[in-house]
This record gives sequence, structure tokens and C-alpha cells, in this order.
Amino acid sequence: MNFLKVKKIEHGFLRSKVARRIFFLFILCSLIPLSILAYFSLSQVTKEISDQTGVRLYQETKATSMTIYERLLFLKDNLDIVETHIHEGRTNFYQPTMQVFRNRLESRFKGLILISNSNQVTPLLGTISDLPQLSRDEQQHIDEGKTLVLTHPVIGKFARIFMVKTFYSSTRKTLVGEVNPKYLWGGEGFLSPLTELLVLDRFNNVLFSSFQEYYPLHELKDSMQEKPASGRFTWIYKGDTYLAAYRDLFMVNDFLDKWMVVYSQSKSDILAPIIYFKKIFQLVIFLTFLVVIFLSLSQIRKSLVPIEVLRDATRRIAKKDFGDHVKIKTKDEFEELGASFNEMADSIENYINTMSTLNRIGIALSAEKNNNHLLELILLSAKRITNADGCALYTLTEDKRLKLSVMHIDSLNLVMDSSNGIYIPLFNSEGSPNTSNVAAYSVLKDETISISDIYTAEDFDFSSNRNFDRKTGYRSRSFLIVPMKDHENEIIGVLQLTNAQDRLTQEVVPFSEEDKRLLETLASQAAVALSKNKLVEDFKKLFDSLIELLAKAIDEKSPYTGDHCRRVPILTMMLAKAVNNRRDGVFREFTFSEEELYELKVAAMLHDCGKVSTPIHIVDKATRLETIFDRIHLIDERFEVIKRDAQIAFLCKKLSSIRKEGDTDFLKSGDELKEVLKQIDEDRNFVRNCNKGEQFMDENHKKRLREIADKYKLGKNGEEESIFSDDEFYNLTNAQGTITPKDREVINKHVVTTIKMLESLPYPKSLRNVPKFAEAHHERIDGNGYPRKLKGNQIPLQGRIIAIADIFEALTSKERPYKKELTLMESLKILGAMKENGHIDPDLFEVFISEKVYLQYAEKYLNPEQIDEVVLSKIPGSQIKEVES
Repeated sequence: MNFLKVKKIEHGFLRSKVARRIFFLFILCSLIPLSILAYFSLSQVTKEISDQTGVRLYQETKATSMTIYERLLFLKDNLDIVETHIHEGRTNFYQPTMQVFRNRLESRFKGLILISNSNQVTPLLGTISDLPQLSRDEQQHIDEGKTLVLTHPVIGKFARIFMVKTFYSSTRKTLVGEVNPKYLWGGEGFLSPLTELLVLDRFNNVLFSSFQEYYPLHELKDSMQEKPASGRFTWIYKGDTYLAAYRDLFMVNDFLDKWMVVYSQSKSDILAPIIYFKKIFQLVIFLTFLVVIFLSLSQIRKSLVPIEVLRDATRRIAKKDFGDHVKIKTKDEFEELGASFNEMADSIENYINTMSTLNRIGIALSAEKNNNHLLELILLSAKRITNADGCALYTLTEDKRLKLSVMHIDSLNLVMDSSNGIYIPLFNSEGSPNTSNVAAYSVLKDETISISDIYTAEDFDFSSNRNFDRKTGYRSRSFLIVPMKDHENEIIGVLQLTNAQDRLTQEVVPFSEEDKRLLETLASQAAVALSKNKLVEDFKKLFDSLIELLAKAIDEKSPYTGDHCRRVPILTMMLAKAVNNRRDGVFREFTFSEEELYELKVAAMLHDCGKVSTPIHIVDKATRLETIFDRIHLIDERFEVIKRDAQIAFLCKKLSSIRKEGDTDFLKSGDELKEVLKQIDEDRNFVRNCNKGEQFMDENHKKRLREIADKYKLGKNGEEESIFSDDEFYNLTNAQGTITPKDREVINKHVVTTIKMLESLPYPKSLRNVPKFAEAHHERIDGNGYPRKLKGNQIPLQGRIIAIADIFEALTSKERPYKKELTLMESLKILGAMKENGHIDPDLFEVFISEKVYLQYAEKYLNPEQIDEVVLSKIPGSQIKEVES
């Protein structure tokens, strides 16, 4: 019974071809584990010998360190004995009684000297040349009564070792001894056989080395970075590897020094006992592998080829390369595995492509700002990720209808948009919900609907789709309808897909649950993107309306400067687009983006917003004396009073003459009065003429005004006052124009007000430079502008553009009280002169002329009589000299 059971198991196990191959391969390769086991045993023995050697070397460094330290203590004791002899006055160590002690000193010190407090050197034993200099720490150490061990490097030799001790015997004395290296490093058993000893001081000076061909200082330094006190490392010299152990001989407290003891041994010496066996062992292993390889090659090849194919294919999939399918023709389980692998690869490729597409769609939806492009992108993306043949997108209107925005059917090459005027009402004429239409039902019920075949579906009315099929020869089958909800969970439209296609066979199939989930995700992203665009557009319209409202309010302040804030942005945009069109000159590689153009337009519209605080009587000041009204009329009345006073004075004088002399013919002798009145009228007319802005007030005019002010006095409250107040006289004597320096300060303050107003607003990133551009339109290229006195390229290019537009609009505007209406040629000449005197940007002026921006503006916004024929004939292209002449 047991026998039959075993046979059954074996038969079932060996029924697989792959199992049989592996079974026979295992039999043939049974020697390999044995060889590996033997190899690892050898490796373990080798490792154990190496580890034991490392431990031994470490123990030797420890023992040697203790030996060296003990010998240093013996040397210290010797110095203490010498100190005792010196205290007792016995400094001659060559006396017979000192023979034993001297012999001991001579074996341990190469020389011994005594240095007095006055630096007098007394040799005690041998000689010492080139005494080392002590550092501050070393001097302090011996001053504390401690013994100092000091090393002194010697080129080409081991460093010299000194021992220094200070004591007091009536005076301060220093005992210096040069240590005999043979005492420190010599002696029976000091150095182990086949090992090398290296001793270093704290400055890495070599004190002793039994292997003088090479010092492994670099390897020791690298190892000490991890284990500074003790450790192990390896070093290589002439192809031979050395194991080394080191230990820190810490003697700072006693001798103010720290030595490093390093023991090392050649690996070849360590492993010498097993080298011969190793050679034989390697030969046996090699022969064993040859036999195994020879016998199992054919079986290994049959098993490894499919595995290699699958491995390479797996690596390609890891690199997202799904182009090639694996081809395995072994007629066994490997062939079945290859087929399954190909199916898995196709599934992974489809999933990755879908996720990648969905990710790109999400990014594109977030970045797209054009709603028409956005609708197209949503539709094509939905069709791509579900592999549908047809797709349609309906948007919900305010009157509760679904409007066809865009439709695509690939197999018919059909494209439709909103111009076709196709609508689906959500409610019928009686107000009942339109649940018979699948798209309307999806919106009303907020439900995703999937239909396998519209010709067998009974829940909805698909008569219109069937009519479409009869007319076009199309065959509508599977449908997937998903409502689109925005961030407020409000439905704003619906996505409808038609005829899902199998990605391999391209046959029409029902939409899968995965298609449904993907489309719901896309619909949610699309709805948010559409809502975002609408919200941004609504805010932009509101922002633009507020700006236009402010500009209109500023223009409405004055009947003379009306439309200035509206026309400056228009002219600014003309000049900016002309800069964009340049293909030569300094602007050949410069282009304003759409966002930058909009930012510039906003800055141009707000460039004079500070004028809301500027008094209108200063902005529109037509005469020198004008405030809220023209004060020349007050002065006229004062002159009339003066004339009246002159007449009264004349009459009083005559009456007095009649009483005294009886003259009755005084009315015939009024020549004097006529002259006085004539002079008064002349002075009044002179003042009237001075009140006009066109009159240049030179020193002669100012002198005559002062004479008139001194000549005519008016009585008031018993006191006489000049015919002019101080402010009236200040305004009348203004050198040129009606605007005084004080008025100019008031006007210029509108830029400061503009800056304060604009900088107080929170701007989006795309408009953050609006204050900087707007405030710069009164700066000059030569640095004499205001408010910041910017010069040249310190002024933003956008600010320079607004400056030219601001000046040219003011020059060509309709007649104002303080200036006449200029022709286009006159305006251009003034603008050219401003370019020459450093007022405006010469490069932008060249664009303004050569691209005929002035003419585009003039044809739309200037009176026909302002446009000179000479302008059209004399300024072709970039011939600017005619303007400057």
C-alpha cells in the first residue's frame, strides 16, 4: 500500500517536463553543493585564522604598549634618582661608587645634561646636540613638576626621544636626557617573529619601525577616523597584503604625549600553512565544475533560455518598454507562462498608459484657459482613455437645457460644435422632468448611466440616435453618460461616450466598470476646470470694469482731459504690439506674452488714478490767476475802484479850487484826469495780458508788475494794501505757462497718490508689476523725472511705453484752456525733441515712428484736420530725422 502511494506521488511529480528537467539537473549538480560547502569551509578556516591573527596582533600591541610605558616609567624613575643625587651634591657619575648606576644610565640614555636657571648647561652623561624647543603647554607641564616626553623629527631617520624634568635645588634646574632607542625597542622577546612594529608620536613622526621600506601612515589615518583609540586595518605593499592592529599609548597625564603602537603581519605568512592545500582544493573544485557543466549543459540550456527571455522581458517592462512580446516555443509550462506574461504586459501597458493619460489630462485641464480649447480637450481625453469611437459634451444653460458644445465620431470623421444649435431640455413644456432622454436623466438624477446596446434598451428613448444611424449608416451600440459636477457639487454638464472598442480586436464592446470610474474622475476634473475658468473670467471682467469705472471717473473730472485715461491704454497697446512685431534692432528678440500685455494694459489704465485727489482748477488752469474761478476779474474791479478813486480825488481837488479861487470852468480842464485814467487802463490791460499763459514773463514784465503793485494802493480798514495779493503776484510773475512750481508740486503728487493707491491693492502674480509700471510714466531717460529719479534702463520698459503714450495723447488731444490743438506733425516734432533732450526712450521712439504707430492712432482717434499730408509723405518707415528737424 505504501509502495503504491510513493509510486503515485513520483509519477505525478515527474509528469511535468520542467519538473523532470530540474530533477535530473539536481542529480547531476549534487556535487556543486558539496564543493560549495568545502569552499566555504576553507573560507571559514581562512577567515578564522585571519581573525585570530587580528586578535593576536591586537594583544601584541597591547603588550608592547604596556612594555614601552613601563620602560618610560623606568626612565622617569632614573631621572628621579638623578634628581636625588643632584640634591645631595653628587653630580659626578664617573666616580667608582657610581659605576653601576652610570652603566644603567648609559644603557638607557644617549646623553644627560643639567640646565641651570641661567641656561648654563652641565653635561652629566654623554652629549646632547640640537636641544628641542619647548612649547607653552610643554613648559607648563614640566613647571608643574611632571616629567615630559618629547620627540624631535630627524630627516631620513627615526625621531629622537627626549625626557625632560624640572626641579628646584636652591635654584630652578632642568634635567634633559636623550633616550637610547635600543633600550625602548630592544630586548629579547620585544618583537614577535614574522611581525612588524611601527611606533608613532602624536605628530605621526616615526619613532621606530622594523619594516623601514614603507610606513602605512595613510591607511592608519583612515582607520583612526572611525576608531581613534584602537582598531584594525589592512595595507598593501608590493602586492602583499598586511593585517595590522593599532593601539593608542595614552600618557598625556604623565608625559604630555601620546604614541601609537602598530603591529602588522604579512597575510602570506599568516596563511602559509594552508596555501598548499588551497591550491589542491582549487584544482579539485575546478575539475568538479567541469564535469558538472559538461553533463548538465543541455538540460540547463533548455531551462534557462525561457527564463532568460522572461527576465529580459521583465526588465523591458520595468523600463516601460512594452513593444515586444515574449516568444517561447518549448511546448511545456514555460510556453503557457510566456502567454500569460504577454497578457499581463498588455494589461500593465494599458493601465500605465491610462494613468499617464489621465495625469496629462489633469495637468492640461489645470493649465488651459481657453474654454473652447478646454471643451475640446475634455472630449478628446474622455474618448482616449475609454477607447470610444464617439463622444459628445453637453453644457447646462441657465434656462435648464443641455447645449451640445462639441461632438466627435471618428469612424464617420464627424465633428460638430455649438453652432449647430442642438439642445436637450431638462423639462418638457408642461414642466415635467424629461426622463426619457438619457442625457437629461443623468443630469436630473445625478447618476452615471452605462448602456450595453441602445437597440435592446427599454428604459430610454433612443429614436433620435436610431434615426441618425439610418441617415449615416452608423451603428450606435454602447453608451456611457456621466454628469459633470463642479467644486460646489453643482452639475454643469454631461459627458456622453459612444461605442467602446476592444483595444486588441477593435470590436464594439460595452463600457467597463473601470471606464466608468475613469470617466467619472475625468468629468470631475473637467467640471472643476470649467468652473475655474468661468470664475477667473468673471473676476477678470469685474476687475476690468472697476478699472474702466475709475478711469472714466478721472476723465469725467475735466471736460478738457476727458478720454485721456481711456486712450492712453489704447496707444500703449499699439506701441507694445509694435515692439512685439520687430524683427530687427534692440527689440528683435523681445516679445510680450499675453499675460504681460494684459498687465501693461492694466498699468496704463491706472497710470493716472492718483488724479482723483488733484484739484480740477489746477489740472485745467487756463490763466495764471485761475483757481476755482479766474481772479483777473477781482483785479479788474480793483482797477475800477482805483479809477473811481482817481476821479473822486480829481473832483475833490477842483471843488476845493472853486471855493478858493471861484473857478467855474473846471469841467473843461480834465486832461490830467484823462491821462491818469488812460494809464490805469494801460496797466490793467498789461495785467490782463500777463494773466494769459502764452505770455512769457521776462524780468522787464516782472519789474513793471512790481511797479504797478507799488503804484496802486487800496484802502481797507484804515490801511492801504497793494492791488495784488502775495499769491496773485506770485502767479502773475510765473515765468512761463499758467502752472506755477507750487501747482506743479500739487499735480506731481498725483503720482505719489497713484503709488499709494496701487500698492495698497493685493495683486495676483500676473499683475504684481502694475504699480511699478504705472508709477514710472513720469520718469525720464536722463534721470530728471519723478518721483524716483530713475535713469535709463532703471525705468521698466513698460513704464517707458506708457510715458510715450501719455505724452503723445496729451499732445494730440483737443484744445485745452492752456494749449491749442496741435497737428500730428507738430506733436511728432515735439516728441522728437523730447527724445533728443533725454526725456523719452529713443529706441521706443524709433519703433513708434518706423512702425507708424502714430498714424494708426491718428486715423482712429484724431480729427481729420489734425493729420497733415506732410506726415504721410515725409515719414515713411524709420526716417525719423524729418520729425526731429
